[in-house]
Amino acid sequence: MMGFTSRLCLVIITAAIYVLIPAGAETFRGKDVLYGRIGTDITLTCKAANDRIIQWKVNGTLVALTNDTKIQHGNLVLLMADLSMEGNYSCHGNTGRLLHWIKLKLGYPPSKPLVHCQASNFYRISCSWKKNQEAAFPTSYSATFRNPSRKVSNCTTDLLSNICQIDNPEMFASLPYIINITAINPVGRRTTLLEIVTMEIVQPNPPANVTAEPVFGSPRRIKVQWDYPPLWSERFELKFILEYKLQQSHFWSGLETKMKAENITDAIAGQLYVIRVKAKDSFDNGKWSDWSSEVPVIAWSETTTENVQTTVTALMTDFAHTHIQSTEPTFSPTSILSSSDVLDKNIVVLISIASSVGISIAVATFLFWIRSKRPASDKNDILTKKALPLC
Repeated sequence: MMGFTSRLCLVIITAAIYVLIPAGAETFRGKDVLYGRIGTDITLTCKAANDRIIQWKVNGTLVALTNDTKIQHGNLVLLMADLSMEGNYSCHGNTGRLLHWIKLKLGYPPSKPLVHCQASNFYRISCSWKKNQEAAFPTSYSATFRNPSRKVSNCTTDLLSNICQIDNPEMFASLPYIINITAINPVGRRTTLLEIVTMEIVQPNPPANVTAEPVFGSPRRIKVQWDYPPLWSERFELKFILEYKLQQSHFWSGLETKMKAENITDAIAGQLYVIRVKAKDSFDNGKWSDWSSEVPVIAWSETTTENVQTTVTALMTDFAHTHIQSTEPTFSPTSILSSSDVLDKNIVVLISIASSVGISIAVATFLFWIRSKRPASDKNDILTKKALPLC
């Protein structure tokens, strides 16, 4: 009796086996999910013990047999499958009993990765690619590279950010690196191969900490300073292009240097300028960096003694007028100002005016003395120095 029972259980289990037949690389079975490629034939097979299938259902509804859907020897065949054929498929025995079900999802192989490589210094190459946001299927990526010695290695990868890194690349190799980025999903894969040479793609980051300030007593000079990019070793020398223009102008002037500080010598006194700097390997390897952020600066303005005196007189007149008005008594139901209070305030105002006039005269005298002491040779040097032409 036990032997008969065991055989009966085996028959029942065998009758419930559900087999999915993939069409080459066009289908892939996950857990309770069948991935199929749009435009290909998809075959679903459900074998019962007696090799008979009563019916197929999709989303609980009987499958309609059409020119695109047919049953062959109990197998359900979907011809030239399209998105309308996605759904939950089930096969049923001759009693209508559910044997098994599977979810069918249809889509395409992944798109070819768009890969971009750059090197912010000579110690690391970073290659990145964008995920396909429209992908219907889960997509994974593999990243490898072949070095100039033809050795294939896995990248140091950050697959969450889609970045492949090559540390300490061979800088002076004549042969390129070959980057291989492959996108993989359940119905296919696409590969991008990219050749890169370190010396051709190296591109520093923009110069850091760019500052500009007027030179006191020199209306035509502006001092500009900057630092090497944070990721760049000063072991490898950079050259720089410094550009500047009046804020309202569309035309840039510039000069090239290997220093980290330069003087602009043809500024216009009192005018607002914008400054920017970019960098490149001094041996002309690779590319110029992007421009630094623009820095505003106003050239020093030379003020004559006459202008100072005129300005001081106007300021003192406004100051006296404002404060005398503020000391005039006002009357209200709750506040009455006595004549002695007014007199005290007038005395304070007169003392303030006298102090301000004294300070202003001292400032004017100091500026006049500085101007008379400035060497004439400084002016000649400013007027004759020319900026180097841009590359």
